[in-house]
Amino acid sequence: MEPKHYRFENLAPELNTKMFEDHWKLYEGYVERLNETMEKLANPYDPQRMRSASTASGEWRDIENDKTSLTNAVVLHELFFENILMPPHSAPMPIGPMFQSMIQEHFPTVKYTDFWSHIVKPTAKAARGWCIVGWDTIQAKLDVTMMDGDFGPCVVGLYPLLVIDCSEHAYAQQYGIDKGTYLDHIARSLNYSIMEHRVATIHSASELMRTAIPEQAEDYVRDMYHDNEKDFGFPDKDSYNEQGLPPSTGLDSRNEMSVSPNPRVQSSVEDGAITQADLQEAYDRVRSLAAVTFKSEDDMFDSEVRGKSSEFKEALWDRLREED
Repeated sequence: MEPKHYRFENLAPELNTKMFEDHWKLYEGYVERLNETMEKLANPYDPQRMRSASTASGEWRDIENDKTSLTNAVVLHELFFENILMPPHSAPMPIGPMFQSMIQEHFPTVKYTDFWSHIVKPTAKAARGWCIVGWDTIQAKLDVTMMDGDFGPCVVGLYPLLVIDCSEHAYAQQYGIDKGTYLDHIARSLNYSIMEHRVATIHSASELMRTAIPEQAEDYVRDMYHDNEKDFGFPDKDSYNEQGLPPSTGLDSRNEMSVSPNPRVQSSVEDGAITQADLQEAYDRVRSLAAVTFKSEDDMFDSEVRGKSSEFKEALWDRLREED
């Protein structure tokens, strides 16, 4: 990879251009070292390196540690430079509407105008490495967190929206130990249009994940539905939307719908009675659903025998194992 280049004259006037040019040289060094590290990993069948794998020390551990820290260093520096460089001749920018809406929703006790001074700046002052305002893709919330270095720790699944370098090398040349003034001047140089773009990316990705699964999987699910006249948990044909997809309220909702118990089938076995038809329907459902969901046949089996007699459980188990 090649280092990206930036026009540091587009910083807020309080910030020293030379300090950032020197900072860029540090970033350039990270890129060079990352390329060297990735070159070492180019051959995944190096027997000597594989034998060195150990939690104590060794080449494998050293390279993997370098890959993590150097990747973070490169990516975070690029995000930082991008979100503090304003358009040419721009005055300090106001918070964009989408980012403002996020703040109001996820920090309801804080005025969005106080978000920097009451949440971001104190976190940045406490950080020894990075302050990150990001979208927690796992918990679906806006978060403000810090890293004490390029190696971490960091919240898993955090998508950066605003990145601030809080290391001494980022401010000491101009500000000495006055980190607070450095952060005040960074606040005047924030490019909120970049952050709006990052927020829009989050919205687009969330919508894509909510509605999309691979076409082949969609075709397979639809064929399974049409090829089986018996209802085994999928929504009726009329419930598909204009794009031919079942309705969805989250990433796992289709999976949940596909394994929902069928009340008509469940009620066909009463008082522990066992019939070949009941066993066949349960067997077909386990085999069909296990093929189109993320759950295993054992999970399907547990769902089918819940509330049934031990005789039914044993008979279905024997039937499934006969086919293995």
